[in-house]
Amino acid sequence: MFAYIKGIIQEKDAMSGVLTRLVLDCHGFGMDIQISQHTAAMLPEIGQEAQIYTVFTIKETECLIFGFASPDEKELFILLTSVSGIGPKLALGLLGTLSSNQLSEAILEENDKLITQAPGVGAKVARRIILELKNKIEDWQNKNAVEMKYSISPAAKKEFTIDNEARGVLESLGYSPSEINHALSTIKKQNKEIDTESLVRESLRLLGSSNMAPVKPNNERIV
Repeated sequence: MFAYIKGIIQEKDAMSGVLTRLVLDCHGFGMDIQISQHTAAMLPEIGQEAQIYTVFTIKETECLIFGFASPDEKELFILLTSVSGIGPKLALGLLGTLSSNQLSEAILEENDKLITQAPGVGAKVARRIILELKNKIEDWQNKNAVEMKYSISPAAKKEFTIDNEARGVLESLGYSPSEINHALSTIKKQNKEIDTESLVRESLRLLGSSNMAPVKPNNERIV
């Protein structure tokens, strides 16, 4: 229904899990849009203009608009919701935990461990995503390479490796996927050219300043 919506950001409030509620003022209309934490981190501050790529869904009891910072994130959302058992909010949770490049690479490399970092995604669901989407992801990349002259570049692959390594370190220290995703998104928004060691160090600094103590395996906070 809506390819994209452009307007002034009025509200940007974190909801449960990795979801964020965005309100855009579009010529006097307040558009209520659900976005991922990843998309939220890519957007400007309240009071500034933003363009959101959207998917409009209708159910028996509600109508919802889901928003994305880029067309490729929107396309991945549509692919994810084509998988049996994957609803819009679970798909948005996946995109809130992993970037488009990270998720597509994880599917192609059959990295189910990385995919299960998303809330509500267990091993069986991750394997189903890989099974049903691997060929579609390859076709999607080929289409982008032809029509948009875009494919996952060596730089993007390097970014994926650095993020994956940093996630592994932070995960071993007991931080949750949502905490890790928030830290990595925030830091990389400020500095996209960063190595693994610096990314881990800055993440720990950010998590520490946010009073986010990691959780031990027995769910006790580390002090």
